[in-house]
Amino acid sequence: MAGEPILIVDDTPVNLKLTRILLVNEGYRVQTAASAEEALELLRTYHPMLVLADIQLPGMDGLEMTRRIKSDERTRDIAVVALTAFAMKGDEQRALAAGCDGYITKPIDTRTLGGRIRGYLASRGAGSRDAAPRFGEQPDDEELRELRRRFLEEGGERSRQILLDLDGVFDAPTAARAVHQWIGSAGLLGYAAISRKSREVESLLLERPVDSAQLRESLTGLVLAFSNPHDAFDHQIPGQVLDTLTGKVFGLVGLPSGEADRLCTALEIAHARPVFYELDSRPDRAALEMCDLAAVYVRPETMDSGWLNPETLRSGLPVVLVGGHHHLAALDLDVQMMADGLLMGSWQPEEALVRLFLALSHSAGGGFHFSEIVGHGGPIEVLIADDDSDVRETLRLALASEGMQCLEAADGLAALSLARDRSPIAAVLDVEMPGLNGYDVVQALRLDRSPLGILLLTGERQQGEVLRGFDSGADDYLIKPFSSLELATRVKRTALAGSRRTAAISRPPR
Repeated sequence: MAGEPILIVDDTPVNLKLTRILLVNEGYRVQTAASAEEALELLRTYHPMLVLADIQLPGMDGLEMTRRIKSDERTRDIAVVALTAFAMKGDEQRALAAGCDGYITKPIDTRTLGGRIRGYLASRGAGSRDAAPRFGEQPDDEELRELRRRFLEEGGERSRQILLDLDGVFDAPTAARAVHQWIGSAGLLGYAAISRKSREVESLLLERPVDSAQLRESLTGLVLAFSNPHDAFDHQIPGQVLDTLTGKVFGLVGLPSGEADRLCTALEIAHARPVFYELDSRPDRAALEMCDLAAVYVRPETMDSGWLNPETLRSGLPVVLVGGHHHLAALDLDVQMMADGLLMGSWQPEEALVRLFLALSHSAGGGFHFSEIVGHGGPIEVLIADDDSDVRETLRLALASEGMQCLEAADGLAALSLARDRSPIAAVLDVEMPGLNGYDVVQALRLDRSPLGILLLTGERQQGEVLRGFDSGADDYLIKPFSSLELATRVKRTALAGSRRTAAISRPPR
C-alpha cells in the first residue's frame, strides 16, 4: 500500500533532507531525527513501519538504538534498516546481531532506494504494491545549488585542515567521523568522486596502525576532489553495458559483506544474477561452468586461494580481482596480469558495471609474464599527456618511483607526435585535451597500427563515454582523482598489452 510511515535517523543535515525527499517522492510519509536519542523519544508517540538509521551516530549509535527498539514490546515490530559505509569489518554481522532487518550501503543509490525499501516492507507484510509517487517536495534548483555550494566549501576547508593536522596533533577518530558523513552526502548530491575518496580515507583512518604515507596520499586526493568537483549529475550507464550484462551470472568469491552488497546493487541495475563462493573453496568444473565471470576478492590471508591459482585464471572464465590498492598491488605480478580486470579501492556501482563489461568483452586469456617486459632495452618508457601540468607532474613522480621513464605532452597533437617518434610501450592520455582529445589520439594511433598500450585518464562523468576509447582500441582507464598505486598497477598491465601486440607483430608468420 502507498503512504507507509518511515523514520530516517541521520546526524548529517544534507543526508536527512535529500533522503527524505527521495522517499517522499516514492509516496512514503516520512519523519526525521538527527540522533538516536531524538528518534527514541519520537517513537513514544510515532509508530513507523520502518526506521532507516545511520549506524555511526553521535552519542548513542544506531546499533544501540536498534537494540532498544527491538527490546520494547511497543516497537519491536518496526523494521530497522541500517545505513552504513561498511568501513569496518564485521559491520553487517553487528547490525544483524543488534536486530537490524537489513542494511544499505552509502552512498545511497538514488535510483534503487525506493525499490529496496519496498522490498524490506514487503518482507514484513507491508508495502506489497508499489508506492504512488508524489512530486510536490522535490528541491528546486536554487536549493540544490546552495546545498552543493555549502557542502563543497565546508568539506574543502575541513579536508585541508585534516591534511594539515597530519603534521601536528592528529585525532584519527574525529577525522573519521567527518569523512564518514561525506560518503553519504557526496553520493546524494551527485559528487561520486568525493564519495569514493571519502570511503577510501575512512578505511585508512580506521586501520590500526594508521598508514601515514597512504593516508596522506588519499587525503590529498580527497582535497583535490573537493577543490575540482565534477558537476553533479545522474550517472547514465551505456545501453551497450546493460545489454551485455543482462541475464549473466557472476560468481562473487570471498567478498566481504559491504563489497558484496555494493556489487549486488550494481548487478541489480543490470538485471544480472550473483552466486556466492568462499575463497577457501576449490573452484570445480561445475562452478566454472555456471558463471559467466568471477569477481574474486584479494586480501593477504587468502593469496593462496584456488581462485587465484594460475590454472583457474587460464580456465577460460573471465576473472576480475577486487580489493584495496595495497592488496592488489602486492599480488604476484604474473597472477595479477592474468586477470581480465581490476576493481580497486573504493568504487561506485557504475564503475563496477563498466569493469565487468570490459572484462567480458576483452577477456585476456593471458600467456605473457610481466617480467618479459622488464629488462629488455632499459626502463619502460611511458608517454603521459595532460594539459594540466600538476597532473603531469603527479603522473611522472608516481611512475618514476616504479622505475618507468616518462615522456610528457601538454596536448593531443604533441602526444601523437611523441608516440610516433619515440614508440613508447604505453601511454596515459587525458580524454579532455586541447586540439586532439584523448579519444582522437587513440583512434589515430590505432589507424597507424601502433601496438602501444593505452590507458585513458578520465573524470567520473566520462565513465560511460570512455567506452568510445575502447571501441577505438584503448586498453584501460583510470578515474581522477587516483591513487599512485592504482596508477602504477594499471600502467604495468597496459604496458603488458603493448608488449603482447609488439610481440605479435614481430612474430614471424608460420
